[in-house]
Order: sequence, then C-alpha cells, then structure tokens
Amino acid sequence: MATKISVLPSPGPVAAHLPLGPSPKLAVTLVTLLGEAAIAAAATAARAAYQASFRRKRGPRRKARAGLDTPLWNSLVPELRRALLPHGSKARLARHLGIPRQRLQDYLKSGTRVPDGETTLRLLHWLGEMRAGRDPSALVPPDPLRFPPGKS
Repeated sequence: MATKISVLPSPGPVAAHLPLGPSPKLAVTLVTLLGEAAIAAAATAARAAYQASFRRKRGPRRKARAGLDTPLWNSLVPELRRALLPHGSKARLARHLGIPRQRLQDYLKSGTRVPDGETTLRLLHWLGEMRAGRDPSALVPPDPLRFPPGKS
C-alpha cells in the first residue's frame, strides 16, 4: 500500500498529495538507469555523426577516389604506367599537365585521387600521341623558377 504525504505550500484549503512508491531506492535506481541509457544513446549518436562525416559525400563537391566506381580509370592506369616506364617521363608528363609530380603519383600509384575531366582528357591525348610515336611532353621546357637556366 502506497503511503501518501501531504505537502502544503501555504496554509490553506488546497493540498497536493505526492504518492511515494514502495521504496525511494527503486526510484533512484530507475533514474540512474535512465541517465546511463541517455548517456549511452548520446555517445552512440555522436559516434554515428562522427563516422558519417567521413562517408563519401554525394553531390558536386564530392572528391572522387579510384575504386570500384571508376572502372574506366582503373583500366587506363596500367596503360599510363606502361607508357611512363622510361626514365624522366613522369616528370615530363607532370610538367606537361601543369601539376606537381606527387599529384601524378597520387593518380597512378596510390589511388588516393582521380583527376578531373580536363586532366583525364589531356592524359588520354598524351597517351595517344605517345602511341603514335610523338612525345608532346618533350616540348615543354622546365619551369625557370624551379630550375634556373644558369645552374645544373
């Protein structure tokens, strides 16, 4: 049987009755369990939001990566690697494309990046010219800021 206690906020005829359960310990235990469940739910939601920030973004600002969704790029990379076997050809191609050599490395070896459309078309054009026996990257002089003409 629940015990009833009267709480009179001010002396008067209106009294509020607060029913107390069989044990105040039970109420404290339930509140503690609810608090722990809320903390666990908040931690799970925070973890999910953090992981969702690393998922691939959809839309125009998404950065493409080489993988299963880029089969044409995956078939072009071995062809480019074969054409880039001669010594110095990667540096000449990077100079021809106007990109750093490391970016070309990212495209061809590490697979962390995929070039944009214009660079891909230029790579295809370069590969076609190389197969025809012409090297368009041999015509591009070295950058005079990085390689001054008077120094060897």
